[in-house]
Amino acid sequence: MSNLYDAFGRPVDRGALKDEQAGPTIAGVRNIYNVTHPSAGLEPEKLFQILTQAEFGDPYYYLELAEEMEEKDMHYLGVLGTRKETAAQLAVIVRPASRSAPDVKAADLVGAQLRHLLTAEALFDILDAVGKGYSATEITWDTQGAEWRPARLQWRDPRWFLWDWVSGEELLVRTIDGAETVYDREQPRHASARFNNSPWNGLQPMTARLDPFKFIVHVSKAKSGLPIRGGIARAAAWAWLFKNFLMKDWLGFAETFGQPFRLGKYAPGATAEDRAALLSAVTNIGSDAAAVIPDSMMIEFQEARAARSGETVYSEFCGYLDAQISKAVLGQTLTTELPKSGGSRAAATVHEAVRRDILASDAKRLAATLTRDLVKPIVDLNLGVPASGEYPLVALGLPDDIDDKVFSDIVAAMADRGLQIAQRTVLDRLGLPAANPGEPVLHPAQKGTP
Repeated sequence: MSNLYDAFGRPVDRGALKDEQAGPTIAGVRNIYNVTHPSAGLEPEKLFQILTQAEFGDPYYYLELAEEMEEKDMHYLGVLGTRKETAAQLAVIVRPASRSAPDVKAADLVGAQLRHLLTAEALFDILDAVGKGYSATEITWDTQGAEWRPARLQWRDPRWFLWDWVSGEELLVRTIDGAETVYDREQPRHASARFNNSPWNGLQPMTARLDPFKFIVHVSKAKSGLPIRGGIARAAAWAWLFKNFLMKDWLGFAETFGQPFRLGKYAPGATAEDRAALLSAVTNIGSDAAAVIPDSMMIEFQEARAARSGETVYSEFCGYLDAQISKAVLGQTLTTELPKSGGSRAAATVHEAVRRDILASDAKRLAATLTRDLVKPIVDLNLGVPASGEYPLVALGLPDDIDDKVFSDIVAAMADRGLQIAQRTVLDRLGLPAANPGEPVLHPAQKGTP
């Protein structure tokens, strides 16, 4: 068999494709448990250190913080989940590179293998890159039959990976077994320099290059620059931190001013015992909702005027920070919160258009990643490298402004007027698979004779 190379020019070891490279370990560097909890006691100085450490080569604590942000902030979880779920629900469409028989055969092979593999759950896991900046999904290959088939896509914890120190653009897997890394970028891509007693030990965890054809590495950049600095969580962390401070103060404020101020009054001749009983009643009436006092004493409930103004400050500030997170994740706020003054239909249309642009961008990036890291391996392992050098294209179908009924009517009218329309184009648009050879197909209903 001829040698195969991945999209980055690295030779493919077919034997390595049958084993896991980034599975979890009990005592190694790929542990599934989170034992540091960087969000506990988080302050601006600590957050700055976490982000700086990620920027300078080790994103472990940053990725743990990004995970906890999703768990502890319902608004951030909601808007980030909305963005990922929206893209994960799109239909996966495979198109041949050309009308030639080999390209159509390759597209049919890829379409058949991906039909049940790229589920909404699998795409959602790959889109974990939206928040953290990148995701690595390991491919488990099935070689039992005549074909090489990707049997399973396994999301791997992003903490188990880091970017190389020199370029910051090659993802490495953490490992302590046969670890290798590259510091001389003048060497060929497939060469690696092993080190055991290197002075680098202790500065960067032991790493190895990802095996070619084994991972779907998706990078989602909210801005240009290094991949580790492109995740939305990096920018949202500051708003999340300030909101935590606000929520803590707001809870203390609610505890103090959440109940009306209780004022006890006693007669001039009240004894010390009477005053103590009145103080006890005033103290406990908030929780017990009951008290016993003499007729000569009374308790008044007075509402603190500063309470409402203070509550407004906290609620508006939290609302402001939530709005900033919504803008960072969804590009707008109108689909998550309606302004107090109401919203116009024109403004809603503009905001929805912005959100659609982000969806289109996510779909295009994800399709490019799937074509590079999944389609190419399927074709190369089963059919060899295409003579044309072109591979089937994966696309994620966006919701169309024209519904299926209108689209079908337009196609029927154009076909009746002689326009030649490919069946694959119509099937892709409707999300229907092509009929297999010999499979029963639908035919126009036969009209009865008089």
